Amino acid sequence: MNPIQLGWIDYSLEHRNKVMTVLHALTAPGAVDELGIGQIRDGFANQLFPGTSTIQTRAKYFFIVPYLLMELERKRYLTPKSFLQKLSDMELDLIETLKKNGETGVIGETAGRGLKRKPSSIYWNGLRTFGMFRYPHLSLDDYVRATCAANKEMTEQKAMGKRTDDDQAQDDPDAYQGPVPGGFWRCPLPPEDWKEKISIHLSTEEAAYLKDRINKSPKTKDSLLTYLANQDLETIQKTQHFEALGEVFDLPDSIRKVYDMAVRFSDFIYGATLRYNVILSERENKKVLQEWDFWCQSPFAAQSFADYEPTEALDYLKISNYPLRRFLKRWHQTYLSGNINAVDELIVSRETEIKSRKRAKLKNPSLYAYREGQGMLGSKLEYRYRNAKDILIDIYKGWEETHAETVK
Repeated sequence: MNPIQLGWIDYSLEHRNKVMTVLHALTAPGAVDELGIGQIRDGFANQLFPGTSTIQTRAKYFFIVPYLLMELERKRYLTPKSFLQKLSDMELDLIETLKKNGETGVIGETAGRGLKRKPSSIYWNGLRTFGMFRYPHLSLDDYVRATCAANKEMTEQKAMGKRTDDDQAQDDPDAYQGPVPGGFWRCPLPPEDWKEKISIHLSTEEAAYLKDRINKSPKTKDSLLTYLANQDLETIQKTQHFEALGEVFDLPDSIRKVYDMAVRFSDFIYGATLRYNVILSERENKKVLQEWDFWCQSPFAAQSFADYEPTEALDYLKISNYPLRRFLKRWHQTYLSGNINAVDELIVSRETEIKSRKRAKLKNPSLYAYREGQGMLGSKLEYRYRNAKDILIDIYKGWEETHAETVK
C-alpha cells in the first residue's frame, strides 16, 4: 500500500499546529473515523471534558508550559521567531529530564528531539479553557506576538527614559507580572530551581490549584470533567469505560442529559462501525461477526433502536452537515428494514463519499489488508474519557497528598 502524502504551505506556527492537530488526532487511539462522525464525537467531548484532547498525557504539562513561557517573558524577546525557537529548544531539552525516572506520559519520549507537536500547542486550549491563561481569544501565535510587541515598546520607552521596570503594578496576586499590565497568566509562580527538580507528577500546590481552576472556570461549569474532579480516586480508577460512568455515579440532571445523549449516540453508531469491520474483513473474521451478532441482540439494537431519533445529536450540538445527517437517517432506516445487503451498500457508499473511491478501504480490499482491531471494533465512543481520566488521576494523587498534610 502506498502511503498517502500530504503537503501544505507553512505560513506560520499557528497554521502548522492546526495541521499537526488533525494528523495527531487521526493517529490517536480510538480516533479512527471511517464513517465521518467525528464532529459529533468531538462536540460531545468538548462539552463533557472541556480543555482536554486525545494527545494530552499528564496534568503536569498544564504547569510546565506556563513556567517555560513565564521564563521566556523575562528574557524580553523582541521577535516571535526567536521567542518560539527558544521555546521549542526548552521543550525538547526537558524530554530526557522528565524520562530519567522511567515515568510514563512524557511527550516526546519516543520521538526525542524529532518531536513535531510540542506541549505548548497540545495544552494551549486547555490553559485557555481552565482560565490559567487570562486571554482565551488569543492563540499561541497571538500571545507570542503580543509579548514581543509589548517588550519592544517597553524597550523603546526605557531607551527614551519614559519607563522603568517599577512602573508595572501588580494588580492580581495570582498573576505573573509579565510585559502587559496584569500579566498573561493566572498561575502559581514556578520555584527558582523548578527545572532541576522537575517531575512529571504534580506538586501538592499544583494539584490543588488545577482542581480549583477546573471548578471555577466558566467554560468547565456543569461539565462531567468538573463533576469527576470532585469524586474519589478509587472509584475513578475502577471505572474503565465512558458508558459505565452513568451506572457508577449519580450524575446531576444537567450533566445526565448530555451524558445519556452521548451514550445513545455511541450505541447507535457502534452498529455501523461494526458492520464496517465485517465488510472490511470480507466477512471472514469470526470475532468481528460475533461482535456484530452481539450488538444486534443487545437491548439497544433490539428494543431502543427503532425509537431512536438519528439526528438527535446533530440537532443538540447544532451541527450543520447535510451528508452526515442523511447518512444517519439512512443507517437508521436501512437497519430497521432488515435488508443486510442494503446496510452493506450504505456503509460502502458512506466511506466512498468521505474518502473518494480511490482511498476508500472497502472499495480497495487488495490495497488495505485487514488487521484485527482496525476501525473502532471492540470500543464504543469514549469522548476523551480516558485522556481526562489520566489528568484527573494526576490531580487526585497530588490532592490526596495535600489533604493528608492538612490532616496531620
